[in-house]
Amino acid sequence: MLLLYLLFGGLIAGLLLGGRLSALADVRFRWWPIALGGLVFQALLFSEPLATQVGSAGPALYVISTVFVLVALLRNIGLPGFAVIALGAGLNLAAILANGGRMPADPQAFAVLTGQPRPPTDLFSNSTLAGPGTPLAFLGDIFVLPRPLPFANVFSIGDVLIGVGAALFLIWTMRRGTAAGAPTGIALDRASARGR
Repeated sequence: MLLLYLLFGGLIAGLLLGGRLSALADVRFRWWPIALGGLVFQALLFSEPLATQVGSAGPALYVISTVFVLVALLRNIGLPGFAVIALGAGLNLAAILANGGRMPADPQAFAVLTGQPRPPTDLFSNSTLAGPGTPLAFLGDIFVLPRPLPFANVFSIGDVLIGVGAALFLIWTMRRGTAAGAPTGIALDRASARGR
């Protein structure tokens, strides 16, 4: 997926610019169990056997888990790059909500990726093919990383923003040594402790 390429690029750029990987250990990510829980649930939702059992509840469960992740991102909006990440996640959620709990996908992009004309119907899929009347289709999965590239997938404008924001977060944090954008982050806690 695109996110992995941008994360790798962010790490490499951070190192080339003199940053330290160890600086990432100083980051305080608030409400991380909520974000992790939402992401883990989505991974389970898209895998068998759960994907074959959720039925009509699948879209609602997908929306709820996405909201959990977005709420956690907004709680950390002061971290570098997280405003961009949250914007991307919000655009994705808008497209999903406008299409009944599924992300619209460009038919040509989907066919290039999968070789199939449409998503499977025997298990839950978070995708629905976009058509002329699809709401917010331009926010859907309109781009594709084709095979044989590793981690081939379709992706959206929101996904691009998420990846760019994540790369900016890595670069900034690795260079500065702390995630200073958070008003109550570890960097300020340490400075306060030194002043006592």
